[in-house]
Amino acid sequence: MLAAVFAVLFGLSLLPGRKPLCLRFAERISDGILPDGAARYCRRLTWVWFLFLSALAACNCALACRGAWEWTFATFAAVPALLFAERLYCNRRFCVVFHTSGSTGKSKTVVKTFESLAKEVAMHRAGYVARFGADAARELVFLGTVQWDHMYGKLWMDMLPKAIGAKADPCVVRTPEELVAKMKSSARVVLVTTPSFLDRFTSYAWQYDVPRTCVEVVSSGALLTREVSDRAEKVFGVAPRQIFGSTETGGVADRRFPDEFFRVFAPVRVSLDGVRLAVRSPFSFRRDYAMGDAAELSADGRSFRLLGRVDRLVKVNEERVNLAEMEERIRALGFADCAVAKLEGRRGAMLGCLLVGGPRLSVLELRRLMLPVFPKGTVPRRFRHVDALPRNPQGKVVAAEVARLLERVELPLRFDASESYFRGHFPGMPILPGVVQLGRAVEEAKSRFGIGGALRRVRKMKFIDMIAPDEDVVLSLERRGDGAVAYEYRKGESTCSSGLLEF
Repeated sequence: MLAAVFAVLFGLSLLPGRKPLCLRFAERISDGILPDGAARYCRRLTWVWFLFLSALAACNCALACRGAWEWTFATFAAVPALLFAERLYCNRRFCVVFHTSGSTGKSKTVVKTFESLAKEVAMHRAGYVARFGADAARELVFLGTVQWDHMYGKLWMDMLPKAIGAKADPCVVRTPEELVAKMKSSARVVLVTTPSFLDRFTSYAWQYDVPRTCVEVVSSGALLTREVSDRAEKVFGVAPRQIFGSTETGGVADRRFPDEFFRVFAPVRVSLDGVRLAVRSPFSFRRDYAMGDAAELSADGRSFRLLGRVDRLVKVNEERVNLAEMEERIRALGFADCAVAKLEGRRGAMLGCLLVGGPRLSVLELRRLMLPVFPKGTVPRRFRHVDALPRNPQGKVVAAEVARLLERVELPLRFDASESYFRGHFPGMPILPGVVQLGRAVEEAKSRFGIGGALRRVRKMKFIDMIAPDEDVVLSLERRGDGAVAYEYRKGESTCSSGLLEF
């Protein structure tokens, strides 16, 4: 009898002009945010349920007429089996595969169900509707400096504007000129960006006539500093809203400076797993997830302050070092930015440091500068001055790239034909002298890797091919142990000369 009633309900919802019953359930679960093809899928699913329940009712009726009541009730076991099968199929059909940024380790693949993404979008949509009103929210224009193939871009530049009924510019903004032009053509702009873009743009914003059309600046990826936030507020007239989360957990919390604490989103629950921030969220790919961030919770558990990455706690010379804390102290010594990485040398683990701005000091001078700040065994032993830290599109510093820059560098070079060292070497067929090649390699090695002291000896020196005047070559330098640098001059794939410098 029950199967017959439900069969009638499913069948009536399939009549022309009516909404299929499965579509109504799907809209309720996802708050009306459905992917392409969902309506067609739900109509087919409603047909499946109608036919299944009709067959179940007919089977039960036939069994009841024969007096086999026990078999009548047993047939209802097929209902949960069909529900389970449909759920598995739905999760496989309507899911999105993302890849983590890989800034602190190897990139991972994360499969998110559309249901979890829809719930997160519905929460943000409700916030915009409550703040601006439904009609005004539809007039917003979303401009993004982030790629749509990452979860941050997918949510904020694709799904959320569609859910609100607003417009999203399909072109990724890459330059300040593009951003200013697009802001001038829109009255109410939501800028979806990263800390690295805000830092670059606000540093030179005085060169542009930036219109005050931004009603919201959303930042995610790396952590936004107070300095960059203050500059952005002066430029755009609104304090950036920083979203904290991950590909695995979805959005967890947000904040605006001067508030140091992140406010947890309403559907999310946070706790501490040791020092780690543990998240229980409907947006997560797993119901419970322990993040790689250490945090301090407020008394009510609805806000927290980040204390740095747990995976940035390393052990060097029997001392535990928080790399994030070390970077903060190095910046306080007068450097614009820096990144510290753990390296492996012949004598064991050591620290290396990329430096941006600040005084150009030798390795010995840098170590003397840092000795009063850090324990002797934890002071970095390798340094390199760079113009900017290596960051991914989300604005995060990539640990593997930091280590690579501390170990290896490639420099395109061209030796001008007018230089004096070509004269007489050789008449009628000038070539670059080997002593010049060696001298340039030594000079660049000391400068790029911050090596102090004189060259002690050169080993494994080989000259294989000639370098002519005005010929394009690449000088490759690679750290080998504490005081050794391997060098190689190349023309395309061909090696011209190589050797091992020991300081």
